[in-house]
Amino acid sequence: MALKSNGASTPVSIIDLRGNTSVSNTEENLKSSIIKSITSKDVVYRNKSHETLVRSIPTMVLYDDKGLEIFDKITYVPDYYLTEAEIDVLKNHAVECVSKVARNGSVLVELGCGAMRKTKYILEAIVAQGLQNVRYYAVDLSESSLRESLLPLTEAFPTINFIGLLGCYEDSVQYIAKTIPTSTPKTYLWLGSSIGNLNRTEAAAFLKQICEKGMQIGDTFLCGIDRRNAPEVIGLAYNDTQGVTRDFIMNGLDHINTIFGYPVFDRTAFEYLSEYQESEGRHAAYYRSLRNQTVAFREGDSSVVNGTGQLKVALKKGEIINVEYSYKWSPREVDALVETAKLYNVGKWTDSRDMYDLHLFQKPPFFFEKKKATVSPIPALDEWEQLWKAWDVITTTMIPTSEHLSRPISLRHPYIFYLGHIPAFLDIQLARAEGSAFTAPEAYTEIFERGIDPDLDDPNVCNPHSSVPDQWPAIEDVQAYKDRVRERLRTVLVDYQNGREIGKRVKRVLWMCYEHEAMHLETLLYMLVQSPTTLAPAGVLEPISVRRQPVPSKMLRFTNCGRISTGLDDPESADLDDNSPAPHQYGWDNEKPSRQHPAPADFEIQSRMVTIAEYAAYLDAENGWHNDELIPASWGNMPEQASNGHTQSSAANGTSRTFGVKTAFGIRPLSQFPASPVSLSYNQAFKYACVKGMRLPTENELRKVRQEGRRLERHYGFGSWTPLGSLHEGASDDEPQAVVDEGLWEWTGSVFDRSEQDGYEKSDVYPGYSSDFL
Repeated sequence: MALKSNGASTPVSIIDLRGNTSVSNTEENLKSSIIKSITSKDVVYRNKSHETLVRSIPTMVLYDDKGLEIFDKITYVPDYYLTEAEIDVLKNHAVECVSKVARNGSVLVELGCGAMRKTKYILEAIVAQGLQNVRYYAVDLSESSLRESLLPLTEAFPTINFIGLLGCYEDSVQYIAKTIPTSTPKTYLWLGSSIGNLNRTEAAAFLKQICEKGMQIGDTFLCGIDRRNAPEVIGLAYNDTQGVTRDFIMNGLDHINTIFGYPVFDRTAFEYLSEYQESEGRHAAYYRSLRNQTVAFREGDSSVVNGTGQLKVALKKGEIINVEYSYKWSPREVDALVETAKLYNVGKWTDSRDMYDLHLFQKPPFFFEKKKATVSPIPALDEWEQLWKAWDVITTTMIPTSEHLSRPISLRHPYIFYLGHIPAFLDIQLARAEGSAFTAPEAYTEIFERGIDPDLDDPNVCNPHSSVPDQWPAIEDVQAYKDRVRERLRTVLVDYQNGREIGKRVKRVLWMCYEHEAMHLETLLYMLVQSPTTLAPAGVLEPISVRRQPVPSKMLRFTNCGRISTGLDDPESADLDDNSPAPHQYGWDNEKPSRQHPAPADFEIQSRMVTIAEYAAYLDAENGWHNDELIPASWGNMPEQASNGHTQSSAANGTSRTFGVKTAFGIRPLSQFPASPVSLSYNQAFKYACVKGMRLPTENELRKVRQEGRRLERHYGFGSWTPLGSLHEGASDDEPQAVVDEGLWEWTGSVFDRSEQDGYEKSDVYPGYSSDFL
């Protein structure tokens, strides 16, 4: 690699990376790509309902020095709203952005050479926050562009170390991965909606590649993404009234001639065709041939395709050649993007006109896939590993080392019980199913098997549970025990992958223990948010506050509901019958067997859950802020220095309290989550419904709603670590379906009551799961 300096008073360091990877944009690679694409019709062009295949030219031909110069002019054209929108976002949110992603010693890598008028807001925030030893890498294919961009930045921000990387993105990611220590926090910046130059599959693959090869847990990716705005607005942005975009596109033909060193294309024989293809959510740029003509490549250049001889391509009048796509993104498409890339979507900042977003992604410490291509007979090893990573993040980074014996919920065991309960439960179930010994120390099976669930009305009434020791084991011993049990399970899973039959009962136990641990993740978080000493999860940023107001709810009417089907048929006795097939799905004893319930009477129900804003308004109307029985346990007193909560004063004693929502990152203002479902007790929910002249739904009514409602897919697998809104962005109050919000359990007015009369059988594998509560 050659380290170059321009010899100016303020030198600019540029590292030449070209040719370091197979996809490097060397001249020979570009020649080959041009010839292969122009000689093949492999790009789909849709004209109304008709599809044809057309030729293409690599988008990279647009970005020579002249093209970059013209593109810079485009960014000043009023019709091209993207640049000003991104500047608006950075101007208003750069300080918050930098406070999230950067600290002393951070590395920032901008994919594409930054423009001073955009990048300066990030750099100013770095300086204003007093960060030291920050390195800023700019990536570009043009050495002159790197120098022109970095020189003024170097002079304006002398405390930041600027380095240019000359090469393609892949070259630069490889360089960063090899040279930057893994402990150094990194942030990639991909601004200007450059992601739009890739189709959705390519964009996801690119982000996934950077996540896997160029990022460590906790590293971040700042990505500018243009929305699916009005077609006429997008069309004008890419075919502006001043004709600058047309010049930019047509310069690509001149660049091709420069690359080959002879006139391949006659620019005057083509025109620019601009189309916004709404169904695909993309703008498309084409060259259109103005006459019948032949494009010829000389011998030597054409050898990349046909070996020897001159290559000629005949173009008909009116034939089009694709040169660029600019994809626009809906919220759901962004969710699908980060899902495929296995990134955590921290959130976004939006411009003042709601046209453009700056998204912040992060490499998470664990990742749960929403959808799997195949479902295996048992949870796969990788699924267990991700679950264990989640458990370890929560139990080893959120609980202070001095707090393992704390009981944030007084009627429950201390934290350490749950740290031992998870491996002990798994070990007990595996040993029983296999007919093998417990993992040492066996005494742990006596103190960690079952927790306590006292009656809230009379805590002296409690379920059968494990004996409570006078002194809990040392946390180090419990963690070592957990590791041994996990290794035991890994052996079972690897043996199964290698073809060993493990039996239906073991398969049942594996599914049960997997879901058991997942449910305890949830209950442990309930405990953690109640404690003022809880730490934020390591490697996870607090989501960006949205503060979106709730979409007005409406009443939905359900008539002629029909009978309601519940449950599944999964007799445990079949596990021991070699002649019976394995069940398609496993269930808990309270879910079995399948049964039919009478049709509910016609009913009306609110179209979504009650939100925090609505419950706060109810407390206002009922003067309920002074009544502790009405304040949800999911809310707490805000620190005195915080604001934007809901303050209630007491005239009697002159005191006041400001309420906020308890989260994994501390108590946050109610105003951050107005559209999120309110989490409260049954008694609070019951009273709210009564005051509103309504009631809680029955279980079967709620099942009917869930059968016909639309689910919010992002409310799954730690898609957000703080409450999310009840509706997706862009939803309206006239949509006919109810919202099924998987982010919070819903209360019903039905009593949990199962008996032999409705087919209930107590589980042999886990007898106390339901029977303790009947």
